[in-house]
Amino acid sequence: MNQIDLERLKQLLLDADSKGKLIIDKHNPDKVSTIITPFRSVVSKKVAGNFVSFINEENYSIKEYNNTEYPLSPLYFTITPNADSSYLIASSGVTGNIPTSAMDTLVIVSGGTKGIHMFGTSSSDILNRITQGILIDERTLK
Repeated sequence: MNQIDLERLKQLLLDADSKGKLIIDKHNPDKVSTIITPFRSVVSKKVAGNFVSFINEENYSIKEYNNTEYPLSPLYFTITPNADSSYLIASSGVTGNIPTSAMDTLVIVSGGTKGIHMFGTSSSDILNRITQGILIDERTLK
């Protein structure tokens, strides 16, 4: 796995955000009313609308994993806001076009066809993926 440091990751994220590529339509809070899949995660409007501030605030933890489920997508990072963060609900689970669950973790992947992009999940889902051996070689960046 190619290792990346915190500053390089932040640079990649801010660059993708400035180009409007970080949050693809499927995970875009402005597209909640559009049914794209039966279930998906949507990045919170607060995170999406204030991404530069969120990243520069650094009130979160970041971990890197090797994702054995998608070996052609080498980047897999989780960003989990700290308990005192104003961005605690980082994303929502959306069924159809209705938000149905709060999610506490953002995932950054390099994506085989979509490039680097971000979506949400829950910390319990990450733990399940670790337990199942899907996410391995955990490394803490922050």
